[in-house]
Amino acid sequence: MRRKTRGIKANQRFAFILFVFMVILTVLFGRVLYWKVVHGAEFEAAAKNQQINRYDLVNAANRGSILDRNEQVLAVSTAVYNVVLDPLQLAEEDDAKKTKQTFDTLCEYFPDLNYEDLEYHITKNQETGKINTPTHWKYLVKGVERSVKEELEKKKLLGVYFEQSSKRSYPLKTLACHLIGFNNTWGLEGYYNDEMTGTPGRSFILYQGADKVTYQDYEAQDGDTIVTTLDYNIQQYAEQAVKETMEAWPSENVAAIVMNPNTGEIYAMASADTFDLNDPDEPTALATDETFKETWDAMTDQEKSDYLNTIWRNFCVSDTYEPGSIYKPLVVAAALEEGVITKNSTFNCSGKITVGDRDINCHLHSGHGTLSVEEIMAQSCNPGVIQIAQKLGAEKFYKYQKEFGFGQKTGIDLPGEAEGILHAESQLRPVELATSSFGQTFNCTSIQMATAFSALINGGNLVKPYVVSQIVDDDGSVVKEQTAEVVRKVISRKTSDYIRTALKATVDHGTGKKIAIHGYSIGCKTGTAEQGKRDKKNWTLTHMAYFPAENPQYLVFSVIHKPQGYEDGVQTTATMTKQIMENIIKYKNLEPTEETEEAAALNGGKTTVTMPDYTDSSIYNVALDLEGKGLTYKVVGTGNTITNQVPKAGAKVEAGSEVILYVAKAEGEAGTAKVPNVVGKSYTEAVKTLSDAGFEVTFEGETTNSTVTAQDPKYGVSVEADSEVKITLTKKEAAEETAEELKKTTQ
Repeated sequence: MRRKTRGIKANQRFAFILFVFMVILTVLFGRVLYWKVVHGAEFEAAAKNQQINRYDLVNAANRGSILDRNEQVLAVSTAVYNVVLDPLQLAEEDDAKKTKQTFDTLCEYFPDLNYEDLEYHITKNQETGKINTPTHWKYLVKGVERSVKEELEKKKLLGVYFEQSSKRSYPLKTLACHLIGFNNTWGLEGYYNDEMTGTPGRSFILYQGADKVTYQDYEAQDGDTIVTTLDYNIQQYAEQAVKETMEAWPSENVAAIVMNPNTGEIYAMASADTFDLNDPDEPTALATDETFKETWDAMTDQEKSDYLNTIWRNFCVSDTYEPGSIYKPLVVAAALEEGVITKNSTFNCSGKITVGDRDINCHLHSGHGTLSVEEIMAQSCNPGVIQIAQKLGAEKFYKYQKEFGFGQKTGIDLPGEAEGILHAESQLRPVELATSSFGQTFNCTSIQMATAFSALINGGNLVKPYVVSQIVDDDGSVVKEQTAEVVRKVISRKTSDYIRTALKATVDHGTGKKIAIHGYSIGCKTGTAEQGKRDKKNWTLTHMAYFPAENPQYLVFSVIHKPQGYEDGVQTTATMTKQIMENIIKYKNLEPTEETEEAAALNGGKTTVTMPDYTDSSIYNVALDLEGKGLTYKVVGTGNTITNQVPKAGAKVEAGSEVILYVAKAEGEAGTAKVPNVVGKSYTEAVKTLSDAGFEVTFEGETTNSTVTAQDPKYGVSVEADSEVKITLTKKEAAEETAEELKKTTQ
């Protein structure tokens, strides 16, 4: 009986243990099933991602280019590569020889890398038991050129990968810097950022089924290219005139706009304080002006930031000032349009006019006497235009201010445009009406003034100014086109025709005589405006000129804003205005409207060269061809095959102009060292320059008191390192004669 009881208890104990065991198995199975069903996909994806994360690459899209109207490149993005290290792969492979080869090569190509720092990434941390950088993706160097990437790929370095990125560059550096802008914020770069931004591509691995792997690539889509209305050559002329004027008369700013008054197309827009678009944070004066460098180094970070924001601003669209006498023709046009005067009306100037409780002087204190409407504009008479404004009245004066676009943005396709400040109609009391009639006590921008003046001479249409004519996609298709847009009709053609013709008198015998170009019909209005508080004696000088006067194709607006130590009759915008116009006439080979010896000399006095297409040509032959045409050149890059040129093929340039040639190595090309330019140097200077560059030197001629007049190979040609360069030496007196003969030949 006892044995039976003991057997029953044993069976019960076994059953209980079995039950507990089954419960545990059921719970475990249920838990596994739960994780499998609920989180299985998530964990599987994570596991796969962990295995392949080094292969999930984003390929940056190239930003769209910016071109001038002749397809000259102003801004371009090129593919560059980021060098990436895979520390986990190196640690897993644990191959000391391959690891050393990887680190040695990286340090050789990139001197800023340190071997010990690279070793640190794969060194095991004693506390964690893992390597110090437990990742498949560690950036080492960014922005590597394609040629370097390809060289490194050939070496098949363990644990080194390359991520495609994009680099923005501006081949012409400072040219049109305020207008082009940078950093996707300033200028065209900011205004058209959405259009120029492309769509990144991606390369990654996909699993199909349990273990089937496929590689998936989505190519990047480059951004759209914008084609501007700018003309590279005219922009150069404007910038040169601005630079020379700023050097002659230091001012708060100097600026110039060249536009088509009929369409609103901007051919050039320049202002002082240029900066290199490739390095906008570094003022260009640091490299040339030791005094400025000392001042810059002493600035606080905030002062540097304020300074940079000032020079980055586009003065022509963002800064306002009182326009002065260039506003007078607009008052005359409004009065003619309203019929309160006729072109035969006359007014008397005694040297001053009393308005309310104050006397307002004419610049000619003795007075002009009796003046016609045309002479009021030509002589820039204040009392005369005040009398016209009084006849017009405050209500209509204000109406035409608004009609001509003052107090509102022009709508130009550039960021940061200011509206300007006007008197409200109710505030145009007699004195305010009088001072406003000659462009004082209200503010406007340069682009507002140029746009309003265009309406005076183009038949009476206020046109919207614009800088971009086309947006072109990556396939070359035009996705958007911008043409002339008439905002509204301001004055009749009859009034416009009169004003356009009458303003020729300003150049013929008025205040604009200094910009006369014999044989060419030019219209003009000058301006001198006092700024802000009158006791500060700050002035703004302006010239608004257009030609040919009978059918204007070019409007040139020049500004000297707040020159230091202003003296009446000394500082003037006439010089820069005339210089820009003369250069345009030469560049465009414009026929004179009147045959004179001076016009013939201006039109044909300097040889114009039509640029050939040098792309895909050898630098050897092109250098000789350029010298034969009387052109100088600058070579960018290493190699002997030309990939791009500035100016573009078909552009017309003056003899003596510099051509920029972009070169690269063609397949199988061996040259690795670029020959420096030693023409014009002394024997000692030439030998040092060539020797420092790694070349052997031979010479022909005498070494004392001589100058290098030729070299072989030519400057810019890429040859093997340690090659021989032959220089030709000529006595300095003979060299000067040769240079003079060459100058005569090219002209």
